[in-house]
Amino acid sequence: MSVIARALKIHADERRVAVSLIALSFVVMAGQVIGQSAATALFFDRVGTDALPTVYLLQGASCLALMLVMTGALGRTDQRRAFLVMGAALGLVVFVERLALVGDATWVYWVLWLTVALAVLIQTVFVWGIAGMVTNTRQAKRLFPLFAAGGILGSVLGGIVTAPLVHLVGAANLLFAWGATIVAAVVLARWILPTATHRAVRRPSRAGPVSDLLSALRYVLRSRLLVWMTLAAVLFSVLFYSLFLPWAAAAAERYPTADGVAAFIGLFSAVTTGAAFLVSAGLTNRLFVRFGIALAVLILPVLYVGSFGVLLATSTFVVLVGVRGVTGIWLQGVASPAWETLTNVVPSDRRDQVRTFLNGGPSQAGTAIAGVIALVGTDVLTPRQLTAVGLVAAVATVGVTWAIKRSYAAALVDALRAGRPVFVDQASRVAPFALDGDAQAVDAVLRAADDAHPSERRLAAQLLAGVHDERARACLRRAVADDDPGVAALATAALASDPGVADRLRALSRDADPAVRAAAVAALPNAPASVAAPIAVAGIDDPAPAVRATAVRALATIDPDAARVAAIALLDDPTALVRRAAAGAAAATGEGTVPALVDALARPATRDAALEALAGLELGDRRADVATIASNLLAEATTDRHLADALVGDDDATALLRDAILARGRANGRTAVRALSLTHDDGASLRTAVENVGVRDGAQAATALETLESTSAQTLIRPLIPLWDRSEVPHHEDATDALERAIDDGDPFIAMCGELVRTNRRGGDTMDVHTTMPAIERVLFLRKVPLFDELDPADLLPIAEVADEQLFADGDRLGAEGEMGDGMHLIVTGAVHVRRGAETIAQRRPGDVVGELSLITARPRMADLIADGDVRTIWITRRAFEGMVHDRPDVAIGVMRVLAARLAERAADRPHA
Repeated sequence: MSVIARALKIHADERRVAVSLIALSFVVMAGQVIGQSAATALFFDRVGTDALPTVYLLQGASCLALMLVMTGALGRTDQRRAFLVMGAALGLVVFVERLALVGDATWVYWVLWLTVALAVLIQTVFVWGIAGMVTNTRQAKRLFPLFAAGGILGSVLGGIVTAPLVHLVGAANLLFAWGATIVAAVVLARWILPTATHRAVRRPSRAGPVSDLLSALRYVLRSRLLVWMTLAAVLFSVLFYSLFLPWAAAAAERYPTADGVAAFIGLFSAVTTGAAFLVSAGLTNRLFVRFGIALAVLILPVLYVGSFGVLLATSTFVVLVGVRGVTGIWLQGVASPAWETLTNVVPSDRRDQVRTFLNGGPSQAGTAIAGVIALVGTDVLTPRQLTAVGLVAAVATVGVTWAIKRSYAAALVDALRAGRPVFVDQASRVAPFALDGDAQAVDAVLRAADDAHPSERRLAAQLLAGVHDERARACLRRAVADDDPGVAALATAALASDPGVADRLRALSRDADPAVRAAAVAALPNAPASVAAPIAVAGIDDPAPAVRATAVRALATIDPDAARVAAIALLDDPTALVRRAAAGAAAATGEGTVPALVDALARPATRDAALEALAGLELGDRRADVATIASNLLAEATTDRHLADALVGDDDATALLRDAILARGRANGRTAVRALSLTHDDGASLRTAVENVGVRDGAQAATALETLESTSAQTLIRPLIPLWDRSEVPHHEDATDALERAIDDGDPFIAMCGELVRTNRRGGDTMDVHTTMPAIERVLFLRKVPLFDELDPADLLPIAEVADEQLFADGDRLGAEGEMGDGMHLIVTGAVHVRRGAETIAQRRPGDVVGELSLITARPRMADLIADGDVRTIWITRRAFEGMVHDRPDVAIGVMRVLAARLAERAADRPHA
């Protein structure tokens, strides 16, 4: 099973869902072919093909009505319940209609035809809706073709068994077989859906399903992709039925009995869907990966153009069967899963509504249009002229699907942005209302100026600086003496033109406390330029990085010409904070800074800052230089990916080495993509996507990777995808050369990791902290500690180097209740009891952290820490820990996670009231 799953690109944690959905698709489509064969044959025999144009109109209207009901239901109820109910209802209707055939009334055959048409809509939403509930965008790209392949295989089997079933029970009794498959599908869906993460149900709307439809329509109209897909759905339906009509007439003429037509349709379905199965299983996924899903949809109208072109020359039965077979194979094997995957960029709470809308609204409108064309055309047009109309519609569809291809990447970016909302207007976060002229607003700010919290007073001072009101001036004069330096600086800067106040601002900018100096410099844009500029220039040489960063940003606002020179000089500052501020200031000052920023892009230390600045500038004649830098980074990242792929082994040391190489490759890959974004038209899409490839949210990361593969740089970027998506890593038999290359790597950390792997393979012990390479082996342990989950392997080395090892015997005290904690322990071996008095309230084991609460809260320890047996720990002092949190905010995230677990643990231990 694992070999098959690997060949089909099914991950280990996806097997249950993937196999179940393949089976569901198989059962549904097998029954659908049997039911369609029966209904079509009975309709042709008892009503005739001349009634098809009229039934097209009825089909469009009834499917539209059903779509209204389903759109409302899916938006107002739990999707799981809705899917199960719609399946059960369809099965009941099929059994009832079979019983109604006993009376042989003509209307029953019309109803049966419409039931089949409605069933296609219901079962499409049923299968793909369930699939959408249990997959993300990236999984959909890999797995949806497999689900389609399962359905196609079901169609093949359904088509193959139709003929023998017809001979055994007759065309009418095929409905019993169809009903049985629907029951089986409902049972299978009931088993699949408990594994899905159910989305929250929106509060029902009083307006009803029509309002929900209008809501879905308004949502569609806001998306270029969905607008083009709506138009394409209409045209695809017109093309399908325009080709179906002459094919059906020819089939009815060739096979005059219901049993004969049913057997032919079953055989035709088996042959075409069998070929589609081979295409879907062996080619579709590769087409999606190589060319993208939008292009796969584009080929379908091209095939229709060719089909109608051939029919203009000849329209024999064999030709009709051939052209409909070719378009059907592509439709089922490639275009259908591609279409469904396109809709997966829609947010989950809208996805089923949009899918139902597209399948039930525009598609049924196209069916009705095809009926009108056929009805009118039968009287006023020749068959050849009707074929020419189909050819024109096919050409128009090519243009529409080309527009879908162009808008797909933008839709992916929209999906990313919907998951991570940002505020574009900085001012709106500070003052989302007009202060001048609004007395009530000014009164509210004046009250805030006397608030006990400094943050409130700072906001008030910032807002009052722009208010032309004597009460505001008086409030600011009082704030000059505020205890909080931020409040005092803002007030002083706002009043700097007043006699004597400028001296107060200069004094604040020279204060011994760097935080006070930074606050004063940050407030300079509110002061007159003649006062502010000299202070900002002086701040450029301040020893504190925060002051230098703040000074260059302030100077860019006060005196752009002076800031340009200072910003370029600070691009080589040793502190990343200052480099980023300098890059932003350089970008803000405009022309003349691009050459210096491109030069900075070539230097690793200044690369990130330069990229941030260049994102908003026109490169001009330095475009080629940026492209060269991006190409070099792509090559380095790809080399790291190949090196990581070649390292075989599941031991901790090999995993550390592989992850360290992947981390470097990902860093270079991200930088390369950001550099590429400067030279491509869809640079915003590239930047948005690359910011999300490493997030913990699997769905968000999957959408980001899909976005990268849908941009104009997809050919360059594709080799980087396995750096993040590790599902398609090739197997390497011999990793000796790879290990030697890692040991000789220019990165000291990677070389250390390589040496560790070689030592362990020669008999070393990876978990003995006292070895000839203690620091690297501490890294090996630290990466298993939840506190450091957010850090790359190389970031753990500085922590390992400042940590100390400590040994404790059974009963030794690691920390005493009531004492001030000056560090925390990471347990390497053994266990530690957490005791309060004589009661043991918790036990910590290897990988756990003890003593962190006292360290963070700066309060006495709340319990004793007692060694249970021999214990070895890694000890991190308060100073080292605070340095880590300051330099790497990622560590703070790990700390918060551990603290949340501790608080939850304490809450669980409390007796309930």
